[in-house]
Amino acid sequence: MAPSGDSQTDAQWSSDGFAPSLSLYFDASVLYGTDNATPTSAAVGFLVESGATTHIERSLAVDTFVSTAHLEYRALLEAVRAVAAADDRVASLHVHGDADAVIRAVDPDHPATAGDRICRTRVDAIHEAVADIPVVTYRAVGRGENERAHDLARAGHR
Repeated sequence: MAPSGDSQTDAQWSSDGFAPSLSLYFDASVLYGTDNATPTSAAVGFLVESGATTHIERSLAVDTFVSTAHLEYRALLEAVRAVAAADDRVASLHVHGDADAVIRAVDPDHPATAGDRICRTRVDAIHEAVADIPVVTYRAVGRGENERAHDLARAGHR
């Protein structure tokens, strides 16, 4: 797979001729003002890796958002779009995140439904982005296992 060509941090994809099995981690972050109630900044972060090789790391500021849950869906959508935009095929994608409701809503093996129209639209877009990947799994993980994605999300604040 080729790097995305943007100014974000992308590591070179392996070109050894086989479709990789990738792990994807995503997270979102909101900073609040001194009153601890007024959001002042929002950002998402994600990484895609295979084994010890990191293929994509990205931090993105988000100018407009409704809630932290919406940001989590946005983080996952940005991540799967980055994988889909790569030039190589992927054998499997294993999605990890600490937003349990998001994981349940996007995992077709669980009967959860996203809470509103925006989230449902993002779930559909996520499914569309991974439609050509033969195996896609979803797993909710604790903050410790998702720490690098969390750090990337926090780094995206302006």
